[in-house]
Amino acid sequence: MTMNLAGGCLCGAVRYRLRGAPTHVTHCHCRSCRRASGAAFVTWFTIKASELEWRGEKPTLYRSSAAVSRGFCPHCGTSLTYRHESDPEEIDITAASLDEPERLTPESHCWWEQHLEWGSAAAQGALPVHPRGG
Repeated sequence: MTMNLAGGCLCGAVRYRLRGAPTHVTHCHCRSCRRASGAAFVTWFTIKASELEWRGEKPTLYRSSAAVSRGFCPHCGTSLTYRHESDPEEIDITAASLDEPERLTPESHCWWEQHLEWGSAAAQGALPVHPRGG
């Protein structure tokens, strides 16, 4: 099922369009994703690499480990992709880089054993919520 999704980086230099249905929408809590993004976790979705079309500039690739390359905008630094050599047919895209990220619903948490306690849903529920700013 095609969803006609598009997205890109913060500055707009790197844009993409998807010709397929995203799968495996997950919040990743691994240390590597946290360090690469500067966030408590990263929400990813998987797409077949053949169903991803880059528009404008392509992301710059960085080998973050022996088997993993990550893509980011060379201008603004937005984290965009994750690709593992063990599955060259698939690529993971950061869900928040979509123009309409609310169209996807996360279905799981992965690497929970490495999660930050203050980044968990239970901890977040105990904090005040500010509609804007803080």
